[in-house]
Amino acid sequence: MGQGNARIYNIISLIFLLLSIFWIIYVVSRLAAPPPERAIAQVAIPTIVVIPSPTDTPVPTNTPTNTRTSTPTQTFTPTETHTPTVTSSITQTPTDTPTSTLTFTSIPSATATPTVTLTPTGTLPPTNTPTPTVTLTPTVTLTPTVFITQADLGPTQSPFPFSLREPYTLTRNFANSAGCLWQGLGGVVTDVNDQPLTGIRVHVFGSGVDTYSISGSNTLYGPSGWEIPVSTQVSLATYIVVLESLGGTPVSEQVTVVFTANCEQNLALVNFKQTRPF
Repeated sequence: MGQGNARIYNIISLIFLLLSIFWIIYVVSRLAAPPPERAIAQVAIPTIVVIPSPTDTPVPTNTPTNTRTSTPTQTFTPTETHTPTVTSSITQTPTDTPTSTLTFTSIPSATATPTVTLTPTGTLPPTNTPTPTVTLTPTVTLTPTVFITQADLGPTQSPFPFSLREPYTLTRNFANSAGCLWQGLGGVVTDVNDQPLTGIRVHVFGSGVDTYSISGSNTLYGPSGWEIPVSTQVSLATYIVVLESLGGTPVSEQVTVVFTANCEQNLALVNFKQTRPF
């Protein structure tokens, strides 16, 4: 029983201790909190000043219109200062202050209107009138001059009835057994139907060489084949090849052939084709 009573007393003591702690916390929080400022907000006391002039009560009804302007806010600022200084100034000329405020309110309203007149400066957008300069774009109509392309020049034919069938190629000598101890030119001549054409003279000159051959004289290149040796060894050399009539008139463009002094490229294959009758 003694232990049971002691336990009860301990619990009661603990409860009182906790209540005391909560109470102390509450009191400290209330003391630490800043005093409410709302009591000071009872600045409505200046309304008592209205009592000395009950006859002026209709006039203050007009003042609310002035409160919409910035001037009434200035009248409230002296109320925030010490009241003794405010009462002395107000009692001296209570009637003058309302009249002065009425005159000042009318003047700024007049000045405000000229600022509205500044808005007509919005007429500047008509400066967009330079946009008609875009009409310069029709100058693009000059492009039809492009149709003056020299398409008509395309059909212009070569003055010669023969031309290269394909670009000439350099290859290894296969038409004789001289191997690398030989350097020369060869090829074929065909007509407009790619058929062999014989009896056309081939003229090769340059690098100390000036000689002729006839198409069909060397059938190792084809039925209308021809061949002209220019050296007994490979060398760097340049030659001109042209087809001629039996009377010596050129019937093809001059073709320039350049050798590279390479045994694998000691034969130049130059093939001609007829493009129109002659």
